Amino acid sequence: MTVRILALTVAVLLSQSPGASAQNTTPNQDPEAPALCAACPKRSVGRALFQTTMVNVVYEMANLVRGQVTARITPNSWWANMENGWVWDLDDFTVNQIGHPYQGSNYFNSGRANGLSFYESAAVAAFGSSTWEYFGETNKPSLNDFINTTLGGIALGEMFHRAGWLVRNTHATGKGRLWSEIGAMALDPVTGYNRFRTGDASRVTDKPADLVPSSLDSLVSAGVLWRGSQSSAFTAAGQPFLEVDGLYGDVNAGRSRVPYDAFALRLRFGGGSAFSEARVRGRLLGQPLRNGRLHFSVLQSYDYQNNDAYSTGAQSFDAALGGMHAFSPDTSLHVLGWAGLTVLGAVDSLPPDVAEKPDEPETPPSGGQGVSEGPRFYDYGPGSDFGALARLVRKGRTVAGFLYEGRQLYSLDGVRANHLLQRVRLDALVPLRGPLGLGTSAEFFHRRSYYQDDAHTIKGYHYPQLRAYFTWSGK
Repeated sequence: MTVRILALTVAVLLSQSPGASAQNTTPNQDPEAPALCAACPKRSVGRALFQTTMVNVVYEMANLVRGQVTARITPNSWWANMENGWVWDLDDFTVNQIGHPYQGSNYFNSGRANGLSFYESAAVAAFGSSTWEYFGETNKPSLNDFINTTLGGIALGEMFHRAGWLVRNTHATGKGRLWSEIGAMALDPVTGYNRFRTGDASRVTDKPADLVPSSLDSLVSAGVLWRGSQSSAFTAAGQPFLEVDGLYGDVNAGRSRVPYDAFALRLRFGGGSAFSEARVRGRLLGQPLRNGRLHFSVLQSYDYQNNDAYSTGAQSFDAALGGMHAFSPDTSLHVLGWAGLTVLGAVDSLPPDVAEKPDEPETPPSGGQGVSEGPRFYDYGPGSDFGALARLVRKGRTVAGFLYEGRQLYSLDGVRANHLLQRVRLDALVPLRGPLGLGTSAEFFHRRSYYQDDAHTIKGYHYPQLRAYFTWSGK
């Protein structure tokens, strides 16, 4: 089975090579992208697969330096892994939900750095992930790692690839050019390495047209967060936080078949944990409806959250419908609703033998880390996700916002249960001067878990949250 997966992945890539099809005239992008550009790398499937393998070697050497026992691979461990089926591993939550997707982004960008399209690079990510699972560790191959590394690697990889081209200044020379290339390499190491190796890092050219966004918006928020609990008001001591929101292109506009020509990014630091939220939501295709008054899109999402109510991470695909209503030339309302499939999600465990009944006082675990009977403190499974958002925009800046998110997960590995996670957020923002503004947010996190035990135990609790912050808006 393993050999078939690897052979099929390589066959898909080789079938897309220039010599395999006379119809393939695009060196590195989708059919609607420009055929040629001076800054585009030369297409090479072989080099992409080789560099993916070298990425595995680098991670393997790093694990050996760290003294990890699982890094002591041998041909015997390779054969043993190929003889065994997939398992659910017991790695740390952060390793599985952040570390593996980032590693997958390096595989994906080994394809992008060598002229492969988005979907061809997705196959490279699957190749890198599967070879790592079977040949990079002595652990048995992990199904959750394969999914997280591949799907998370696609989402993070294309985001980092496009962000690298935003940083890179291909018209500059001298130190300014050098530092822009170094900054881009920090985001997308494989593309950066290839550009220095080939001399493209100093060549003056235009950027690839399909990697230049139609628009850019950002909002940086910094302030203080107060958390509540089941039985008490907001705590007296506030916690500092920093949140970064970015919009690359317009997810709700235009007909598009180019993946990630528009995506949304959110990062949050602090507020109870060093890294509390990460989200990438990229458009795979977009289609205007009803003469442009509505817009349909298919989205891919990578999610990570760590708060007092729950810790969760997920890989999802959604269908979304959005629209805009203009009240005046300066004021408009933007709305978006979505629903879709969570291919694999993780949520911290709350075993029923320690869960209280819903009408009894509850003592949820602190820091979003649940209690488990086993060595791993979170559950894995597929499910669904759904939500809606609305923004009131005046003179190009959001002055009010509403967000609702819901996710249902059915645990296949861990404590058998159905988990329902919900979040509501209300924002009010006041422009002060220039890009500076003032904002406040009220959030409400709610979790309910339905256990498949004889007592049909139900566990539920919630956390309110209040924030006050300054904002800096960038275009």
